Amino acid sequence: MKPVPLTPAAYSKLEPSSLAAAVVLALYLALCLNAPELVERGVALTEAGARGGTWATTLAAEAGLVLAVCLLLTVTLSGLGRTVLLVSGAVLTLLSVAASYYMVRYDVVIGYGIVQAVLASDQALSREKLGYELAVWLLLLGVAPLLAWWRFAVRHKPGNQSLSRWPSWLHRLVLLGAALGLAFASDAAVRHQAEQHHGLKPAVSPSGLVAHRYVPTNWLSGLSMTAANRATGALREHRLSDPAEQYTYEERTPLDDVTVVLVIGETTRHDHLGLLGYERDTTPRLAQEPSLVAFRAESCDTSTRLSLACMFVRPEGVVPGQGFAPDRIDEQKVFSVFRELGFTTELFAMQSEVGFYHRVGPDYYKMRELIVADARAGHAQPLDGLLLPEVEDSLRRHPHGRHMIVLHLKGSHFLYSQRHPRSFARWTPECLNTNQTCSREQLINSYDNSVLYGDYVVAQMLDHLRDRKALVVFTSDHGESIGDGLHFHGTPRAIAPPEQRRVPLIFWASYPLLGDPVHRRAFDRLRERAAAGDTAQHQQLFASMLGCLSIASQDGGITPADNLCQ
Repeated sequence: MKPVPLTPAAYSKLEPSSLAAAVVLALYLALCLNAPELVERGVALTEAGARGGTWATTLAAEAGLVLAVCLLLTVTLSGLGRTVLLVSGAVLTLLSVAASYYMVRYDVVIGYGIVQAVLASDQALSREKLGYELAVWLLLLGVAPLLAWWRFAVRHKPGNQSLSRWPSWLHRLVLLGAALGLAFASDAAVRHQAEQHHGLKPAVSPSGLVAHRYVPTNWLSGLSMTAANRATGALREHRLSDPAEQYTYEERTPLDDVTVVLVIGETTRHDHLGLLGYERDTTPRLAQEPSLVAFRAESCDTSTRLSLACMFVRPEGVVPGQGFAPDRIDEQKVFSVFRELGFTTELFAMQSEVGFYHRVGPDYYKMRELIVADARAGHAQPLDGLLLPEVEDSLRRHPHGRHMIVLHLKGSHFLYSQRHPRSFARWTPECLNTNQTCSREQLINSYDNSVLYGDYVVAQMLDHLRDRKALVVFTSDHGESIGDGLHFHGTPRAIAPPEQRRVPLIFWASYPLLGDPVHRRAFDRLRERAAAGDTAQHQQLFASMLGCLSIASQDGGITPADNLCQ
């Protein structure tokens, strides 16, 4: 029989070969798109000493688990009708292809943190990661296979459709049962292999590892966790307890003329700071500051949004997430205490974490778009140096202190070479664009140059504060993998490599502030801890930002063990 032309009338007589199409789509998503990851996984297992039968069993179990999930998904979608299958199949494929590109190109792990970063909609940062390679990847692995799949999924089948409806549902139930069986068997095999050969911590689910290692389960699980946490977070937001109301805070010495500057870096690793022992002199200006104290610290998470959620909260106000789940935040941040103490707050950001800025509760804030559009910026590149005039203006508006300035830098976020002027490109060659295949040396050179520029920006800011009673606190939201097995950051905390949580924690006090003996004693204790080689954590920021200003709480509002100045 000749094919029926795809006229509107003929199209209505077509019956989708939905079950076959669902199976083909599941096979493509689970096995074809994950082929590079499966190969890399096999190589890693071999290098780790796994024997042939062991790594083959592990790969088969992991691939089986992903295939089972894909089958459950696509077969279910096929039962909702032809249009649903075709549209949802296209969305699943294109998003999975895009995710696979970043997994292969940048060796990232797609998880909750990455999904959060994508949904943060920082357009400037997002554009830097787009290039013609992604377009080609989408065309070859997404659009072309989709066209072939659509042609396969919609084809003419003469006869009475109602007669075949029950058998198709019966076949669908059989397939779903088989997929469930495959899922349980693969899950058991994955758990067995993990217990026998990987020595995983009990809190980390082996199946969760598989879910975050392959598409589409990685971005689907991240998306579902994001949706669930946004829904519950919206309900919890107005129920957050306020430490300023729960506890009392007192000033051991008056703070009327004190200015606090909190600098939130981006992606800065403590092991790439010269003042903390790095072989390159990436911090020549800050290293010369006699009243500066620096710690090697650990971030509370691996992505900007997640770290900003937990890094300024009392540890007692955070319920750690188990496995791959994010933390649950039950308390407001340290800024509410400063507000209770009468501090005004102004915030200036080269990023777009509007939710965090709202929770800071500033009296005035200005984001990147407004800063760059300022007449003083002209046609300048959107670099962190543009924050310096904003700091000057804020100090001018609040000459008498009891004032806090919060700066959110772009710091060393990839693409690193776009974070500093060319005059700061001390180490070359650099990685200059996303379409370039960069070596580890080029990536590190670019990264270190961005740290060098950050040193200049912070040092310039300190010059505006030397004649005031001022405390500056600098830390980064998270670290970064730079050719250390994984690139970038945002790997789920349970499996994140250590470099993604390496951050500095730096305190600087002006001479006028240290002229007060109460503040000087607190800062001396801070210096003693650093000299003794103590390390720090984001969880100590709440207590230390208050404690280093000699603020005390007699009823438990500040945990002594977390106060680095005690």
